[in-house]
Amino acid sequence: MAVTLLRDWCRWMGISARRGLLILGIPEDCDEAELQESLEAALWPMGHFTVLGKVFREEDNATAALVELDREVNYALVPREIPGTGGPWNVVFVPRCSGEEFLSRVFHFLEQQGQTVESVAGALGLGLRRVCWLRSVSRAVQPWVETMRYQRLGVFSGRDQPAPGEESFEAWLDHTTDMLHVWQGVSEREKRRRLMEGLRGTALQLVHGLLAENPARTAQDCLAALIQVFGDNESQATIRVKCLTAQQESGERLSAFVLRLEVLLQKAIEKGALARASADHVRLRQVLTRANLTEPLDEALRKLRMVGRSPSFLEMLGLVRESEAWEASLARNERAQAEEGAGARANAQADARAGAKAEDDKVEEKEQEERESEEEDSDDHDAVLAGLGQARPSEAPGGPTPAQMGSASREGPGGPGCEPEGLAQAGDQETGEPLEEGLKPIPEELGNEDGAGEMSPPKSSSGK
Repeated sequence: MAVTLLRDWCRWMGISARRGLLILGIPEDCDEAELQESLEAALWPMGHFTVLGKVFREEDNATAALVELDREVNYALVPREIPGTGGPWNVVFVPRCSGEEFLSRVFHFLEQQGQTVESVAGALGLGLRRVCWLRSVSRAVQPWVETMRYQRLGVFSGRDQPAPGEESFEAWLDHTTDMLHVWQGVSEREKRRRLMEGLRGTALQLVHGLLAENPARTAQDCLAALIQVFGDNESQATIRVKCLTAQQESGERLSAFVLRLEVLLQKAIEKGALARASADHVRLRQVLTRANLTEPLDEALRKLRMVGRSPSFLEMLGLVRESEAWEASLARNERAQAEEGAGARANAQADARAGAKAEDDKVEEKEQEERESEEEDSDDHDAVLAGLGQARPSEAPGGPTPAQMGSASREGPGGPGCEPEGLAQAGDQETGEPLEEGLKPIPEELGNEDGAGEMSPPKSSSGK
């Protein structure tokens, strides 16, 4: 059962079963990193390998993986089990061929070439019983032969604009036609299966409908129906109009337009809408009138047209690609010059910013010096004021004493009795300072008569 799964899976993937390994028993939660690490540890002696796909098997409650080797299985090196997550993983591979099986493959091949097993067996000197046994073996190995000849078709869905991974109908048709010739020895049922394997969407529904109507239809009949529906059914007039109105689209490179125009010209020639001798003339006219050309290329093509020499497709394509290369070189030079100009402007701006910063630094330095000078002048002024304040209460050498200064103040312009005596006495008492030498105490008789501390007015000399 596992070997059958391996063969079928390899046939669907388009590889030889002799280069495939089926790994069974992989836990569902095993991630890609763990899978690769376990496989590399076990399969490294067998060379390079690729994991083609994984599928969950309900009967095993585990995942199975298909591995493709870069060479046929080496039976001396292939492991039977691989240590991995959740226990050992079983390795399944196609068994080694026996001598009889090899002969049966040879006989099957000769049958496809028009020879019979009996004639081949007679030529080899084998008995009738041996021939019958080999015939049964040849039938058993037919899937192997089909696998060796199998090559998957591309994908076609019938869309006007193929999706990613799909092919246009023309490309798909060319490949499919070639493969049907290769599959001449394959059963008709297998041909239909392989044909439908490459179909999707509307195209697949069409073939399903044809086979539901008549299951005996061959793969060639199905292909003819696809050609009738999706093939090119344009009339001569339609294809000619397409050739004469083709123009370069916005954003399309000139070389791409020339290639697209050539496809239309070849279709027109095949349908008889255009003479092969006039293809070069039509191509030149369309490029001159329907494409955006550089001035040198336009001038060169017009000169060719004036002398009556229309370039062939390859010559036209060479001129176009040379022009595109020149444009690309010109664009690179312009970008380089623009980058150099931008760099020069950036350097100039940087220099200007550096100069402005230097000027700002100079101004700031000058302002700082001015502030420091002002602070020094202020300190000098404070020092002078402080000196003056210290010299005022102290007795300067040779100067008057505080007592003398006080006496002098009392003996001012008004004479010795000008200052109120009671106020002076009260001042002396409040300060508590002793009378200095040289000053006599004021007699009590000269005080206030009522003792209230009021000062009597001095007597003038005229009142004596």
